[in-house]
Amino acid sequence: MPRLSTYARERTRSLMSQGASVKATMDALQAEGITPCRQTVWRFWRHYQRHGSILPLQSGGRPRKLTEIVLQLIDTAMMENDETTAKELRIILQQHGVVISLRTILRGRKTLGWSFRGAAYCQLIRDVNKMKRLEWAREYLEDDFEDVVWTDETSVQLETHRRFCCRKNGQKPRRKPRPKHPVKVHVWAGISWRGRTEICIFVGIMNADMYIEVLSHTLVPFLERVYPDHHRFMQDNDPKHTSRKAREFFAANNINWWRTPPESPDANPIENLWHELKVPIS
Repeated sequence: MPRLSTYARERTRSLMSQGASVKATMDALQAEGITPCRQTVWRFWRHYQRHGSILPLQSGGRPRKLTEIVLQLIDTAMMENDETTAKELRIILQQHGVVISLRTILRGRKTLGWSFRGAAYCQLIRDVNKMKRLEWAREYLEDDFEDVVWTDETSVQLETHRRFCCRKNGQKPRRKPRPKHPVKVHVWAGISWRGRTEICIFVGIMNADMYIEVLSHTLVPFLERVYPDHHRFMQDNDPKHTSRKAREFFAANNINWWRTPPESPDANPIENLWHELKVPIS
């Protein structure tokens, strides 16, 4: 039967010894964050009545290698360094007098909820900019951002060449063709509480002049139509965005550039939109 914790077993014994029903016992346990099934509670109570002990009977099979102590050692090592390999875990366990196979270690790590996957990378932020980000976040903690137009550009690859295939043992894998320059487009757009701007698809490398041209055909008409009263224009701190030509364009067209701290691309929610756009076509 599923195992109850020591506290849950003692609590169940106490409640049912006082005459509580199985349902009342389950309700009391659930109020404390313990959610056993009805059959588990009933089987435990029957076990206690038969043997007079809340502890499970000792099994006659081979002792488990993945004991609570071993699992705790594995979990502690993974919490300290999530890049710890199974071989490194085996060395750590051997230092504590535990000798088990790599397969058992992998099974124990999976039991603890650790899964092996590619690392998710983020931008490295310098300490001085961490303080600026914190001050900025505190300043706008209660802001509703209804007047902010979040803008950015991105590159979308229109074809993917990540292929998976099977091969028999002892045979060489078949080579899969991949073009040197996959087809992709560059997209600029903006989103806001009141709607989105027009989407601009462009080719080539964007410089300050191209950026101004994109804004004049997309952002400026959107602001005049949707935000005639007041707005905040959000962009990242790319050099072409903060160039002298761009700043002069902002001043000439009454674009209120809302400055954000350096190294803060995650402050722009449109980055999440780009991700959702790319997933279906990747």
